[in-house]
Amino acid sequence: MLNFTGQTRRRNVNLGNRTRNTKKDLLEKAKKERERRAQDKLKTDASKTIQKSIRKHFANVELFKSTFTSSQLIHMIPAYGGKLIYYISSNDLQQLLSISHDFLSTYPNSLGNRQLLNLLKLYQDDTLVMETLSDLNMNYPIVEEFLDSLSIYMRLTSSLSYSVASKIADAIEAWGVMGSDASVSIFSIPIGPNEKRPFALQFYCLLAERNLLPRHVNRDLILWENMAKTYSHCSKTGQRNIAKLLIPNFNNHISPLILPSDNNYVLEFYEKAFIDEVISATTNHVSNDDYVTNLMWYIASSPNQSCKNSVLITLLSNKDFVRQLSWQFFHTEFNASKTEAHPLFSVLAQLIDMHLLISTDRELLDHNSVIPIEELKRFTSTLKDFTFRQYWELPKTDRNPMLKEAVPLLNKIYERDSRLHFLSTEDNLTYWENSEKQFLNLRFYEELQEYEDSYRENLEHANDEDDGKELDLDKEKNLLKSLLLNKMKKKIKSSLRFRKLEILLELPFFIPFEERVDLFYMFIALDKKRLSLDDHHNLMNMFAPWASTGMKKQSAIISRDNVLEDAFNAFNSIGERFKAPLDVTFINEFGEEAGIDGGGITKEFLTNVSDEGFKDPKHELFQTNDRYELYPSVVYDSKKLKFIWFLGKVVGKCLYEHVLIDVSFADFFLKKLLNCSNGFLSSFPDLGSYDSVLYSNLIKLLNMTVDEIRSLDLTFEIDEPESPAKVIDLIPNGSKTYVTKDNVLLYITKVTDYKLNKRCFKPVSAFHGGLSAIIAPHWMEMFNSIELQMLISGERDNIDLDDLKCNTEYGGYTEDDQTVVDFWEVLNEFKYEDKLNFLKFVTSVPQAPLQGFKALDPKFGVRNAGTEKYRLPTASTCVNLLKLPDYRNKRILREKLLYAINSGARFDLS
Repeated sequence: MLNFTGQTRRRNVNLGNRTRNTKKDLLEKAKKERERRAQDKLKTDASKTIQKSIRKHFANVELFKSTFTSSQLIHMIPAYGGKLIYYISSNDLQQLLSISHDFLSTYPNSLGNRQLLNLLKLYQDDTLVMETLSDLNMNYPIVEEFLDSLSIYMRLTSSLSYSVASKIADAIEAWGVMGSDASVSIFSIPIGPNEKRPFALQFYCLLAERNLLPRHVNRDLILWENMAKTYSHCSKTGQRNIAKLLIPNFNNHISPLILPSDNNYVLEFYEKAFIDEVISATTNHVSNDDYVTNLMWYIASSPNQSCKNSVLITLLSNKDFVRQLSWQFFHTEFNASKTEAHPLFSVLAQLIDMHLLISTDRELLDHNSVIPIEELKRFTSTLKDFTFRQYWELPKTDRNPMLKEAVPLLNKIYERDSRLHFLSTEDNLTYWENSEKQFLNLRFYEELQEYEDSYRENLEHANDEDDGKELDLDKEKNLLKSLLLNKMKKKIKSSLRFRKLEILLELPFFIPFEERVDLFYMFIALDKKRLSLDDHHNLMNMFAPWASTGMKKQSAIISRDNVLEDAFNAFNSIGERFKAPLDVTFINEFGEEAGIDGGGITKEFLTNVSDEGFKDPKHELFQTNDRYELYPSVVYDSKKLKFIWFLGKVVGKCLYEHVLIDVSFADFFLKKLLNCSNGFLSSFPDLGSYDSVLYSNLIKLLNMTVDEIRSLDLTFEIDEPESPAKVIDLIPNGSKTYVTKDNVLLYITKVTDYKLNKRCFKPVSAFHGGLSAIIAPHWMEMFNSIELQMLISGERDNIDLDDLKCNTEYGGYTEDDQTVVDFWEVLNEFKYEDKLNFLKFVTSVPQAPLQGFKALDPKFGVRNAGTEKYRLPTASTCVNLLKLPDYRNKRILREKLLYAINSGARFDLS
């Protein structure tokens, strides 16, 4: 071998270490091999002996009819059991079972039963089952083997007659099989489509009718599905027995995954018959947490909202049951600090929610209602305190899951009370406000600024100048509130200030209304600062216009004859720049009108656009309900939708500039504007402010009997003249589906959904899109619908003339002049309606500003209009100015002022 130097290298090999087998080792190895061969021979001989014996015995089996006597044949089944089925025909086996009956049915131990059950598990049909079960010795029950064999048989068989099923049921009953935990195995067999294996369902129905059901159920999906299918095919007796089995088991293990909503048989668990069984099973056990917990989870397991509604409606129809739940709740210590759900609280909350949904105002305030008004008040107080404590004292991760039900319910009660005042009475105006001093006095302006900045960062990509995208902007704002709060939580140091921000955004009624109004205008002030539109920047722009960084004035020439369209063409496409000051020039038939916009022309422009857009029938953009309240028309024209979008911007601009307008919107429409994160969805009570006649008629349906509803011949369809289809099906095949007592709530829900949600979605979405381009949704959502209307048009029920007098400026008059003294005396003596008319006369709106007359911009003014006593008072609403002649006679002043305000006089009447 060569190395790298080119020289050879010798390989060394060690030959001395190799082991050698000795003679002794070789002999030991040979011995072990002989022993192994001997063992293999023994095994082979044993196998040959066994095989020979088996062949001999089975040769006898094949010849048993000709060779063996009856006394010998009766031992065949105990000897061979299931092996027989492979070697003799079905007819021979049937004969053998018949011959062996007396012997096997009295067999002295369980061997005979075991061998018979070994036969049962091999059967492919029901031909031999009757004889096999008849041969069992019922005095030697072997439950586990029986269940095993029966389960295998049920999976293999292709047929099962009623008589055979009855025989199996007899054996199940005789041996008390249902007392075993393993009994669920025979109910967990995949039965497949009913048309392929109808006998399986028939067998289960037979067992249910005889109440041969497991003692309990578990999380076995197949078992639940089989019980559900069986329930839908059973007689009433069987259904009651299955109901008793299932009702105690609707606990937190049961979910929509177990009861899928796409299976029709599941829906029967939520029809009246089953619900009545639930009530019956729970009635005498409302003090037992397990029973009420099952009721809670039964409701929660509803596969869809319609099923859940059916449960709650049926529960509410049983006044005694609801009263028991309520009594038990108020006599049970309710621990709001626990982290788990309180079953009574959860059930009552859902029942009250449904009660609010289907009750008229009169029924809600009734002392004899299913939920009397006193108990509603009592529950609300508990709910209010619980919810506030959870938000104020605990971080989000530690709060009780019941808040998911408590918060929306509390908001609904608050909305209803804002109109009916059954909680916030004259004696308790601050019912909803929390009185805790630390909460009330805590200031959180930095957090508001942080939230507002985060909100704007998330909307930077949205550009409302693109008309093609405008109507879709609301989709980007869904769930934004919770996302921003989660993002801010990591930055904010003070947990209490953050929690107050949460309360403002999610439970605003805990904060006094006046403070929320201040916060609303603070949001606007922050926005003006962001856009350099505040007073500081206005002053800087005045002295150094070359350094201006803010938005420039937006100019437009507006024709008095075409205000809305000119305004639309001028301002609809400018997006957020509509927030900037407006430089409007009006033109009439005589040409350009003189006027310097110190705020008055802008106000006049906005009020004129509002009057024409909302009230002029030629545009057909808005329509009214029977209380003359406005809501968007159902339009299919994209151009009209853009005008509705623009009117939303106009209302937003009015709110942004503190300009009140004389417009009353329908309550359902205002609620939609405050519900963009939930797709603007409305519910049944909202129908009253849309069409009170339709609402009252649907309420009557709820109280009708089965025969009364049938006589109406109603189907699930609705006339829609404006639609190309003319008639709309509310559900698939609705024109052929009749309204009955069982589905009347579904009908009401579908009518409501079509009228308020499907028809109104596009115009409402358009209006909200324009409105939120100026006023961010979270600014508005601090208020309910009634409060939002007050923001738009002022406070109708609070005309404080002393406040007006303190915030009045005079021109050509002093406070001590006789005419001024007479004027205030006359105004104080006016009827309430005349006071409203006076406000409308001088400000264009028959309401007072929410923050009092100090917020009126410009301030209210009284100017001397000369000494001619024949002249009428006139007004310039754009600057809130009354031009009052110096009458110096109280009687004349009263007559002239009343005539003027009731005649609609403004600039031109003199």
